[in-house]
Amino acid sequence: MEEAVARRLEQELGIRAEVEFVFKFEYRAAFKDIGTEHELCWVYVGRTDAAPVINTSEIAAWRWIAPGDLDAALQEDPGSYTPWLKMEWARLRATNAI
Repeated sequence: MEEAVARRLEQELGIRAEVEFVFKFEYRAAFKDIGTEHELCWVYVGRTDAAPVINTSEIAAWRWIAPGDLDAALQEDPGSYTPWLKMEWARLRATNAI
């Protein structure tokens, strides 16, 4: 799985990094009035100093943000973020993986 994650990281963000499995989770979350997601997700962490080169055929919008800044943004404007990000960001922070 690590090879697939590293491959997609390079294909979608133009970044090469060693990745490490942190945890997997299943969630079901409603998102506004759009609908409900129910997924099984695997979470990996990697580190690099390389700048991302976004593959716009894969990613329509993105934002590079420092962990502390994301903590603040989630507190200030939680409605701008998906339910799964809020749930799993808290878990990532608790594991000290970020």
